[in-house]
Amino acid sequence: MGRRAGQAPARIRATRIATQKRASPMDGCGSAVTCIGVEYNASIVQLLDTKTMSEAQIAAILSQRSDDISAPVENAVREIIAAVRAEGDEAVARLTRRFDWGGATAENLEVPADVVARASDSLPPDDFDMLSACAANIGEFHSREARHIKEWKIFRPDGSMVGQVIRAVNRVGIYAPGGTAAYPSTVLMTAIPALVAGVDEIVLCSPPDDQGHLPDLVLSAAHCRASKVFRVGGAQAIAAMAYGTQTIPKVDLIVGPGNAYVNVAKRLIYGQAGIDMLAGPSEVAVVADCTADAGMIASDLLAQIEHGPENRGFLFTDDFSMLNDVLAEIELQTKVLSRKEILDVTINNIVVVKTESVDQSIVLANILAPEHLHLVVSNAEDALSKVTTAGAVLVGKYSAASIGDYFAGPSHTLPTAGAARFSSALSVSTFVRRMNVIDYSRAGAAAASPTVARFALAEGFDAHAAAATRRHSN
Repeated sequence: MGRRAGQAPARIRATRIATQKRASPMDGCGSAVTCIGVEYNASIVQLLDTKTMSEAQIAAILSQRSDDISAPVENAVREIIAAVRAEGDEAVARLTRRFDWGGATAENLEVPADVVARASDSLPPDDFDMLSACAANIGEFHSREARHIKEWKIFRPDGSMVGQVIRAVNRVGIYAPGGTAAYPSTVLMTAIPALVAGVDEIVLCSPPDDQGHLPDLVLSAAHCRASKVFRVGGAQAIAAMAYGTQTIPKVDLIVGPGNAYVNVAKRLIYGQAGIDMLAGPSEVAVVADCTADAGMIASDLLAQIEHGPENRGFLFTDDFSMLNDVLAEIELQTKVLSRKEILDVTINNIVVVKTESVDQSIVLANILAPEHLHLVVSNAEDALSKVTTAGAVLVGKYSAASIGDYFAGPSHTLPTAGAARFSSALSVSTFVRRMNVIDYSRAGAAAASPTVARFALAEGFDAHAAAATRRHSN
């Protein structure tokens, strides 16, 4: 239901109610004239209504993100990093025995190259073909991107030149999560852009099961892409790649998502190695009007929130009937999905925003800055032109979130928790460095030195000034 200004946003447990609609000459959709109440599966959905709340109030709520960095987590990660730095492989093996695999030793952390090479032999042919098809699309997309990353130079009349040259990062560390699921997609979505960029060496770390095994799908995705594969997970994997151990090489850049411990570790080692981003819980936002298919929308929301209990889903719609239909579909679809236990928790993280128009939905979605934004409206291309802030945009009802996650080609490693306001998806650009080049002629230096010296003295740096004037007099 709606709320008065100044009240907390409603969390509704009410029955699905009928609505009366009036026709809209603009799009043929009806507009609800009643208040909103929704219920499904005895779960509570947070409802924000632009009729009873200002955009500023809703924006403040959408901008809130939970902080998963608690003091105990950070203290534990600091201890892990310190142990890995001091003891190397012995600490990594001890921590792996504690958290993942009781048989870990300093000698068996690395997966032998022949085991990696043979993993594909164990796959059903359809699984091998699946990996190959996805890899082909990922490679095609990022190869096209790479052609747009170019060196350039400016040549000035006095013979001077300035410009930029492009160089790939030398060694990259990839973290592929484990736990409740296997993530060969993460290997493909990070390793392939790195290889396209020209990275020389890729190191993969992923947590093993309690028998010390990594899934064949993960090993197959890594074959011919990762130089070395280690059955190491958690903060200890991040620390090992950042500082190096006796067997795990020190890398220049660490990429890939993980849990709170992995995220804290990436934050704490930043500077020792680069990182792609601090990837938080997954999130999807759907902008829908009356032309959308409620079942498809529900499936996209469920696909994104099935990863874990912190994942979030958002629905922005100007159509009341669509809102109710989507929630009814969520209830029906959840009952038959295998990860129902997780979904019963994450359903509580769904936020529904009832808006007055598609344009208003997009304005609020831009404020949210979601990881995934799905546009399911009658003129999706026009709507896309108004989107300014998202990790990835899925356009039209057929662009399922899962197609983007696995098959379309762009990397699915995306900024989360509002980071799309200032950062971009992982791509070839993540793995290259732009180096500025300055090549001044004698005439150019002589002409520039008086201005440079004056500027240096204005800031109080006479050595800077002297370095410039020497070029003027010689």
